[in-house]
Amino acid sequence: MLLRILRESLIRGKRRKLIALTAITLGAGIATGLLSVAVNIGDKIGRELKRYGANLILLPQEDTLPMEIAGVDYSALLTGGALDESTLPQIKEIFWRHNILGFVPELQTRAAFVVSPQKHEILTLVGTWFDKAMPLQEQPDFRTGLRHVSSYWQVSGAWVRDKSQHEVMIGAEAARRVKLAIGDSIHLEVNGRREAFLIRGIVNTGGAEEHQVFASLAIVQQLTAQPGKIKKILVSALTNPEDDFARKPTTQMTREEYDRWYCSPYVSSIAQQLREAIPDAEVRIVRQVAEGEGAILRKISLLMFLIALAIFCTSILGVTSTMTTTVLERRKEVGLFRALGAESRQISSVFLGEALLLGIFGGVLGSVLGYLIAQQISQQIFGNTLRFNPLSLPVAVLIATLIAMFGSLLPLRKAFKFDPVVVLHSA
Repeated sequence: MLLRILRESLIRGKRRKLIALTAITLGAGIATGLLSVAVNIGDKIGRELKRYGANLILLPQEDTLPMEIAGVDYSALLTGGALDESTLPQIKEIFWRHNILGFVPELQTRAAFVVSPQKHEILTLVGTWFDKAMPLQEQPDFRTGLRHVSSYWQVSGAWVRDKSQHEVMIGAEAARRVKLAIGDSIHLEVNGRREAFLIRGIVNTGGAEEHQVFASLAIVQQLTAQPGKIKKILVSALTNPEDDFARKPTTQMTREEYDRWYCSPYVSSIAQQLREAIPDAEVRIVRQVAEGEGAILRKISLLMFLIALAIFCTSILGVTSTMTTTVLERRKEVGLFRALGAESRQISSVFLGEALLLGIFGGVLGSVLGYLIAQQISQQIFGNTLRFNPLSLPVAVLIATLIAMFGSLLPLRKAFKFDPVVVLHSA
């Protein structure tokens, strides 16, 4: 009996049911799409932000030891320490090795630019990697260097090739000061040894890099007589924003809390793993970068959830408006049910059953719409595709069902207030 009445009720009012279905589909689709983006946006934005520099710095422990004599801090004078270049692969052997997007070794020295036999300009020469291939067992095509960690650099001309020992890039301010351009030759003297280099590119960053000269790591190691040595390692790691738990001192954590912290990609836990991988290094967190990334991720994710919630509520209002009109048009049917002795739950089952079917059908359509919306957002903002998540289908159906059910509650309250005598008398 109930199924027959439900089938007949679905046949009537097709136009309004189509409007309700459209509202449910749009609400579920947009909400599901935004939620999909919000869930996947962390890694994508994190990778985008990693283009703007490292969030971890490894330094020799000897250079970071506190040294105070008679109340005077002499720590800045400790610069004799060095790290072994051979330890660099260990960075990709930690627990969160897949979150290490890239790293850059550096070896700095003071170099004299020979303008003339009587005139020299002092420049900072930085030996580093630019686009270094480092095949790993799990990542045979892994490459790292400045082009990957600091890809925000604006380079006029070309990047230095790691295999070339006679090419450099020069910062824009340094080039302006010594009046050099792309294609010019520059003679640099380090420890009494003079080398000629070809300027392949000019670097614009807006930072200290504009006052420096960049060459391959191997040639700077030769000039400074420090084979296989480096002074600094810049690491770009994909991390989760730190919360109150992550900021809790490890000495105050229980064993279970420590395991949870260690196995979470917090910047502090990755720093600890790097200390264990390279015991001779002191790992410092670039807090401005790490905390800035966390704040951006939290705000964007919150914005996505708020927009999804607003769409959800708006869809409920649309369904409520449509279902209210439907109930008013079918008040004679409701009055007949009441006159025949139907209880409130039986009348509710007719409308809620109809809303349930609309919700399920709208959820299926909404999952497709949501995937298309999420795909479009991912392509337009991040330039890559978003894989379809099978969980989006039940989520979309759940959202659509909730929209349909909540949108039907107020119309049902109106239906229960109909006086069957008045309704049937006016028929």
